[in-house]
Amino acid sequence: MIINLKYYVITIVAIFLAIGIGIFIGIMLDGQELIVEQQQQLVSQLESKFGDFKAKQDEQQQRIDFLNAEREKNLRFMDIAYPEMIKNKLKDLDVVIVETSEDYSYSGIAEPFGAAGVRSVTNILIKDSFLFTDDATAQEVAKDLALKGTSKDEIQKQLLRSFTDALISGNNLQLLQYLKERKMIDYSGGLTFPIDRIVVAGGSFTEAKEILNKIEVPMINIIKNSNIPIMAVEKINVAHSNIPDYKKLRISTVDNVDTIIGKASMLMVVSGQEGHFGEKETAEQLMPEEFITVE
Repeated sequence: MIINLKYYVITIVAIFLAIGIGIFIGIMLDGQELIVEQQQQLVSQLESKFGDFKAKQDEQQQRIDFLNAEREKNLRFMDIAYPEMIKNKLKDLDVVIVETSEDYSYSGIAEPFGAAGVRSVTNILIKDSFLFTDDATAQEVAKDLALKGTSKDEIQKQLLRSFTDALISGNNLQLLQYLKERKMIDYSGGLTFPIDRIVVAGGSFTEAKEILNKIEVPMINIIKNSNIPIMAVEKINVAHSNIPDYKKLRISTVDNVDTIIGKASMLMVVSGQEGHFGEKETAEQLMPEEFITVE
């Protein structure tokens, strides 16, 4: 009998191949069991973590509900205490609120002054048209008011000076009436002179500083030189705040005047307190500590 070596080689290879396949299948089966076990452990860990997260979330929600309830109580208390806190604190003062932009309305901040007992409070709105956009309009106004200058910027400076002087002294009511008729400013009721306090109300929708640089800054400097106390206020949600610029002018500021706390702070500053109050990063305190008796 002739031994076929090729047959034996193929047989041996087949045997080892079968053994290898068997080992591979065994490993795969064991691996699948291991993977399934790991997946089960992972699911258990996730379920445990989710349970912890849910417990913490429920705890936080309870905290939020408690804080909201406390906030409502505080707001209710402030609504009750606020009128008594400001009552007759600013008797016999004449106050003017100068709104320097049409972007935000500040008509509501006149009410606290009335409750505080001021003698008179007037809102004056400087409209966007106060800023000249062309030389022709500037020259027309200059001719009507006998202002000198060849460029709109020169005339603008003279007009602002005349307007501010009229506001401070009350000696040129014709100018104020003229500007109102031209829809460059607006105000309601009569102005009482001399003025005891001035509040500038600003803030804008855009980053442009034209109104700030051409109206607010020079006007504030003129008023400061006249020794009339002046402060600046803004609403809490103005798109672009001018509070940093007001601070550079060294006048007191309130950045949340549309809140009860902000209104009280404004009245306290008008009474003589100084500082930068409110809720923005530029504030140094939430509010002043007390009113100063106004003589």
